[in-house]
Amino acid sequence: MGILIFSDIDGTLINSKQEVTPKTKLAIRKQIIKGNVFVPVSARMPKAIMSVVGEITKSCPMVAYNGALVLDEKGHVLASHFMSSSKAASICTYIERQNNGVVWNVYSDDNWYYFPGNNNDLVENEEKIVKFRAQPSSITEIKHLEHVHKILLMGTPDLLDATQKELRRLYPELYIVKSAANLLEVVVKRVSKGQGVKVIAQAFGMELKSCWAFGDNYNDEKMLQSVGHPVIMGNAPEDLKKKFRTTLDNNHDGIAAILDNLN
Repeated sequence: MGILIFSDIDGTLINSKQEVTPKTKLAIRKQIIKGNVFVPVSARMPKAIMSVVGEITKSCPMVAYNGALVLDEKGHVLASHFMSSSKAASICTYIERQNNGVVWNVYSDDNWYYFPGNNNDLVENEEKIVKFRAQPSSITEIKHLEHVHKILLMGTPDLLDATQKELRRLYPELYIVKSAANLLEVVVKRVSKGQGVKVIAQAFGMELKSCWAFGDNYNDEKMLQSVGHPVIMGNAPEDLKKKFRTTLDNNHDGIAAILDNLN
């Protein structure tokens, strides 16, 4: 049995042009040929994960929504954690009342809903990155969803810092973490990328201490802490680079630099 290689996508697997470079693609494919298993671990929805990973392999297990949804290589659900649609609607209502330019997005299974307000360019930019279209929606519609895997808030870094602080006070039962300077993720408390990789490791009967993981941001920290071989990208925030082994940045094949030297 090979090892599990976990990797974040944005800022890690893909470069700043939103591409997996040929060198990184080849390095991962070589590991798959050796019998190792590549596992994308992302805040993205499953379809938006495969829009990137499909260039490397046609099937793989994955951790989506920061760990709220974990799928095996056939797409069967290994774990699914969600908040009620009424709680999601109350958070979206809070955001709309602030009326400060922060935009809410709600994800349920493989659907992405957003509020069509003033800052649609933020949503359009995210659509370009993940190669998937969001559906315009309303709080009334959100209330009628079966469940919500994730809320994503978009806005300026300063506004999101203040929003994160306030939402943590109002909703202590939720896990609220930044995945980028302009993106704030909201999932239920027991959810994290760290939990997600544990579910995958158990499914494969693997010890996490023999696994590798690559990440670049705060929502990757619990994943990195849970494996035996954590690697942080050169483009990560400085305080995270002090905690983990650092590789080159995502524009200079940081993943390949490590994988090409694995024995």
